[in-house]
Amino acid sequence: MPVRRRGQILAAVRLPEIQIHRRRFLPGLLVLAVLFALASDASARGQGHTRVHPDWKKHPVTRYAALSAPDCLAELGRRKIPFTTVQSAPGVLAPVRLPEDVGGVVYRTAIAKHLRGTNPYDVFDCRLALALHDFSNVLRAHDIDEVLIFSAWRPPGKQWDDGKLGHRHPGALAIDAYRFGKKLADGQTERTWLEVEKDFHGTIGPLPCGSGAAPPSPSTPEARELRSIACEAADQHFFTSILTPNYNRAHFNHFHLEVTPEVSWFLVR
Repeated sequence: MPVRRRGQILAAVRLPEIQIHRRRFLPGLLVLAVLFALASDASARGQGHTRVHPDWKKHPVTRYAALSAPDCLAELGRRKIPFTTVQSAPGVLAPVRLPEDVGGVVYRTAIAKHLRGTNPYDVFDCRLALALHDFSNVLRAHDIDEVLIFSAWRPPGKQWDDGKLGHRHPGALAIDAYRFGKKLADGQTERTWLEVEKDFHGTIGPLPCGSGAAPPSPSTPEARELRSIACEAADQHFFTSILTPNYNRAHFNHFHLEVTPEVSWFLVR
């Protein structure tokens, strides 16, 4: 057999044989592609990684997810959470805006403040707002009073059926939080941020929380604090799903925090 040198294409390669092998293996490759797609879809929906908790009905997130729109809005009022209702947000059961802090923490996109009143990504389902109110207890313990998010609601396409409710972002039931801002100390003019992309230091695959969790590498103070924030929220079941950079490459720069109605599982990855 001729010896191949760098940059040289061997003349001994016969294209017809390659074409025959491609035809021979094409059905098998198609089957593998279908199986991979199914597995990826299952992973995206959390199957294979979810855990069913025997007391899931007692968890805060389960109670919030089951609320009707009037009951949820009444609970926001009872907790004295400032909000404004949104007249039209397809896919969202109880759309609201959160113009001020929620339990001492502001949740917002990076858009200018005067534009937030019309920005679709700053629309939250009321049930998510209740979960965030609980989550604020954890954040305040870490001296965090502001969270930047990429989005809560992501408006569905024009083909969305009237009256159909969405899940995750189309239902405004999830936020993608990417920066956590520390409270300004006396005399401090510049805020300190914990940034998920820069500070989390995770590894795709291992669990972020629990006895089998892989520690951050490097284990910086910022990485340990971000890990603590995610795991404290998981321990108290404020959200149905908590996805970190350990989940997959799509989450390399944020925490996905979600309320999911009508399920008995939770997912922390």
